[in-house]
Amino acid sequence: MSSDVDILLALERAFAAVPRPAHFTDFAHCAECVEHDERLQACARDALSLEDVGYAAWDPFCVAVPASFGYFFPALARLALAPPSAEHGWYGTQLLFHLTAERRGNGFLDACTPTQRTSVARFLRHLLETRGALVAGDRVTDALTDCYRLWSTAAPARVLN
Repeated sequence: MSSDVDILLALERAFAAVPRPAHFTDFAHCAECVEHDERLQACARDALSLEDVGYAAWDPFCVAVPASFGYFFPALARLALAPPSAEHGWYGTQLLFHLTAERRGNGFLDACTPTQRTSVARFLRHLLETRGALVAGDRVTDALTDCYRLWSTAAPARVLN
């Protein structure tokens, strides 16, 4: 079984070449997209925190473009591997929502290289193996298992970098 550090290092390597997007959302869409874009513009890749993304009702990744996920994914995984916070709970459930959004029409999934997909699938399997109590507590065991299958069997369409 891999350690959290091994998983995060593999994700860092897989997503290292993804450039910082000029914009993280379709900022011209609406005021909410502008605000979320500004929030993510203020975040460093390695300093992303739950205060930036942990409010499910005001999550910038609900309107983020696929390249945003690629750029920030190692940080999002780090948040999911952290213990739950009193204010935000366990971030893994929120990240799972994004990873399964639109199933096969998921822009992030479609944009990942085979190496990136393998790294995400390995991360998801690691969550299943090491965060069983959190997964069961949030009642997302089936959803996480389904998400793991989705990421481990999907074929790439285009790449982020």
